[in-house]
Amino acid sequence: MLTLNKLLKMYDLDMTNSIKIARHQDTRGVDVHELFASGHFELYQSYQERNEFKDCEYLVSTLGIDNSQALFIGVYEVKSITPVTGFPEDVDVPFRGKAKLRSKYRYELVKVPGFEDLEHRLVIKWAGVAQGWCVKIDTFANEVVQLLPKGFVRDFPGYLDINISFRELQGIVNDPNANEIWHKMLSSVGAVYLIVDTKEGKQYVGSASGKEGLLGRWKEYAINGHGNNTKLKELIEADPQRIHTFKYTILQTLPRTLTQNEVLREEGKYKDKLGTRAYGLNLN
Repeated sequence: MLTLNKLLKMYDLDMTNSIKIARHQDTRGVDVHELFASGHFELYQSYQERNEFKDCEYLVSTLGIDNSQALFIGVYEVKSITPVTGFPEDVDVPFRGKAKLRSKYRYELVKVPGFEDLEHRLVIKWAGVAQGWCVKIDTFANEVVQLLPKGFVRDFPGYLDINISFRELQGIVNDPNANEIWHKMLSSVGAVYLIVDTKEGKQYVGSASGKEGLLGRWKEYAINGHGNNTKLKELIEADPQRIHTFKYTILQTLPRTLTQNEVLREEGKYKDKLGTRAYGLNLN
C-alpha cells in the first residue's frame, strides 16, 4: 500500500522530523477551497485558536473533500509561534467575521519547495483518526487514493447536482482534456441556469442553447464571472473578490433543438417563480 508518508519520503522529506498533517474543512461558513484559490489560505492557516502546530517542525496541509478524503496542497516548515489576541482588525479577508475571531496563536509557516507536482492533485484517505483535523502524520494510515490529472476539477455529478464556484467553472472550461466529461455533458444540452451571489443571496436566472449548448454560455462566464450581465458585472466591478462568492447551477436542462423563443419562455418561468426581476439580479 502506498501511503503519503512513503511518497513524501520519496520526494526527499526527512520523515525523522516531527511532522503533523492538517485537514482543513471549516464549518463556519468559510470555503477553504475558495480561500486557496483566492490566495488567502496561507494567512487563514497561520492563525489558530489552539496551539495545534506546537512541537512540530513541518506541517503537511490538505483540504477536506468528500468521502473522508483529503487533497494535498503543500508542506510547510513551522518557523515560529507568536501569541496573539484575535485576528488583526486592519486585514481585509473573505473569512472576516466568520472564523479566526478568537485566535491565540500566529505561526510563521514557510512553504517547502519540491512538492509542486503533487499539489492539488494527490488524494489521500482520512480515516482512523476520529474527529481529529490535525494529527501527527505517523499516527494513521494515510493511504494514497489517487493522483488526479493536472487541471482536473471534480467528477461530473449529474446535471441537477451541479453547484460550482467561479474557480471550479474556470478550471473546467480552461482544461477540456482533464475535464472531458464536463465538456461533453454541458455541450450536449441547453439549459436554464442559476447564478447565486452567496454573500447576499441574490439570484440571476439565465438560459443557454445553440451549437455548444450550456458549455458555450458558461465559457463566457469563465472569462470574467459575469458574462456581461449588467448587475453581476456591477457587483464584480465594485468588489473584484465578489467573484468568489458566485455559485453556478442548473435549474432545468433543455433540448438544444428548441428555438430561442422557446428557451426564453422557459427562462421566464423561473424568473417569475424565483422573483429575480423584482428581488434578484435580472433586469428583464
